[in-house]
Amino acid sequence: MSKSVQLFDGLSDKQTADILDSIPARKYKKNHILIFEEDPIDRVYIVKSGTLKIYRTYEDKEIILDFVKKHEVIGEVELFSKSPALSSVEVTEDAEIYHLSQVDFIALIYKNKTILENIFRIHHQRFETLNKQIRNLTFYSVHTRVCRVLLDFLENNETPNNLTIKNINQSTIASMIGVTRESVSKAFKDLQDEHILSLQPKTITVLNRDKLEEYAHFD
Repeated sequence: MSKSVQLFDGLSDKQTADILDSIPARKYKKNHILIFEEDPIDRVYIVKSGTLKIYRTYEDKEIILDFVKKHEVIGEVELFSKSPALSSVEVTEDAEIYHLSQVDFIALIYKNKTILENIFRIHHQRFETLNKQIRNLTFYSVHTRVCRVLLDFLENNETPNNLTIKNINQSTIASMIGVTRESVSKAFKDLQDEHILSLQPKTITVLNRDKLEEYAHFD
């Protein structure tokens, strides 16, 4: 269990279970806005189940920054910096979320220094993700960006070697890579014509991962 819960990596299963048993959890339906950009943050959220979307709005356009899934954490950056929420968070798949208050969060850090180490590691991972997004937006064509995003989704699947991507549509991908839906649709058509992927309702299936990886690293 401790290897799965992002914030508690390195703790024993019993330590992790004891901590989670002491934290209240709430259920949320799809489309619920958990956090609004610029809202004050007074707790850390740990995803027990479901999926959340992290996004910002610019000139009435939604820019998707990331998706948060089971066992991942949000809110700890703002809690440490005492700044308002840097982005909005929406439930995209019915979720159950632990609410860890600021007081309890700080108490846990004092008691378990491993948690502080994990926070630094999480921040580093997010910094790498941000750098990757900037490179994608700056240096790569739409076709390459689409391939790279599809690979990211595959790599984040809970089941290894799972070649399906669920509940992600072309509009979502367009918001992630900063282009129009029409541009993404054209890239998808090219990939379908080459039998690299197929589309079904709410499901993208990658048919040729090797070719997708080749295109993801070519421009």
